[in-house]
Amino acid sequence: MEQSFQLMLASASDVIGQSAQNACGTSCNTNLSVTAILANIANVLVFIVGSVSVIMIIIGGLRYVLSQGDTGAVSKAKNTILYSVVGVVVAVIAYAIIQFVTDILSKTG
Repeated sequence: MEQSFQLMLASASDVIGQSAQNACGTSCNTNLSVTAILANIANVLVFIVGSVSVIMIIIGGLRYVLSQGDTGAVSKAKNTILYSVVGVVVAVIAYAIIQFVTDILSKTG
């Protein structure tokens, strides 16, 4: 079972590498492993989550400034900022975990 899964992953990696070679000619690095591809995808997703969180912090700050003392609006703005900061923290922790796992997988595989 494990050998067939490894064969399937190797085959998928070859197909992806060949597609990349066809798309960009000879100047691309097509020696990417499945681990590297998954790490790249995860890094892009973490970047998107972090970017959205920072944008939401800015929106929360604007809502706070524009609330004009309305306690309901102030509360909503504070919650927006709080949840955005939590999003940034989660993105940083996820990035650290991804780096840790890909380092382990690249050393063992």
